[in-house]
Amino acid sequence: MENITKQDRITLKSLKVADFASEETMCFTATVVFDGTPIAEARNDGNGGSTFLRALNGKAPLLAEAEAFAKGLPPAPLDLGPPGEDPHYIEMRLDFLVDELADAMHTDRKVRTLFNRQIGDKVLFVKDGKLKFLKGVKLKAIADREAYFAALRARQGQPIVILAELPPEQAFDLWKQHVLGDKSG
Repeated sequence: MENITKQDRITLKSLKVADFASEETMCFTATVVFDGTPIAEARNDGNGGSTFLRALNGKAPLLAEAEAFAKGLPPAPLDLGPPGEDPHYIEMRLDFLVDELADAMHTDRKVRTLFNRQIGDKVLFVKDGKLKFLKGVKLKAIADREAYFAALRARQGQPIVILAELPPEQAFDLWKQHVLGDKSG
């Protein structure tokens, strides 16, 4: 579903997800934003029904424009069959796009939470194409990180990339590639 979130005219903000109420579909509310302007409230009660969109005051024409834009996007592949079988395609609609954006946003939040927990607690590094960490060593407990990381490098016998030395977004992208097999970063 990665291709769906590649357009940038329709986005969401104020996403609130109720995991406990999500049964057949994700239970959520969000504000739909079109070309930077909030245009609608989106709601899905999580029991398998479609997402309901309600135009904000005076924004019905923009909601109609967003719906037309969404319909012009390429159909989305649905992986319903066994692996290797050709995917089925569904015509794009705004409510479906909002579902996919909400799902991607929620997944990204969960992944970032896991990353933040690990990067704040463990000495994570990439060696020989694999993500590794030092057992029993808490990153927070290291007083002189520069000296510690230099000693760690010296012990490895080959180049390593220490995630704590990278800018946060770069560390996140590298971590994601190894944890999720995500090659997009």
